[in-house]
Amino acid sequence: MSSRLDLNDAHDILQSSLRPLPAMEHLSDWCQVADIHLLSNHRTEWLVSTLTAARKYIKSATISSDVGFCKPDPRIYELAAAKLNAVGAVLFVDDQEKNLTPASNLGWGTLLADETGEWIGKVRPLVLK
Repeated sequence: MSSRLDLNDAHDILQSSLRPLPAMEHLSDWCQVADIHLLSNHRTEWLVSTLTAARKYIKSATISSDVGFCKPDPRIYELAAAKLNAVGAVLFVDDQEKNLTPASNLGWGTLLADETGEWIGKVRPLVLK
């Protein structure tokens, strides 16, 4: 006998497994010195609660499910770049090294987000340069 997962149960399981990134608690400080843009390989509907909480701190969000491209496809970076302020440096942070290359090819500074969160302490000095 096979068991079926109820759609509401599946939604609850998914939501309980999603965790905000450690940077969420720093967005209010970082947005004082930099424009923050989100570039994510995700489903928008899965990020609704996170995006709602972060919306006041971020200038734009480019989500793979909305645009039809995933990192490291250069086209998703180009779409995100079109939303950036043309003046100033860009720092791209990602937890996968393969996703840094297309950002670097656009002339953006890059920072690999390590699992321990040490990268968070490196952000402010880089955006204040």
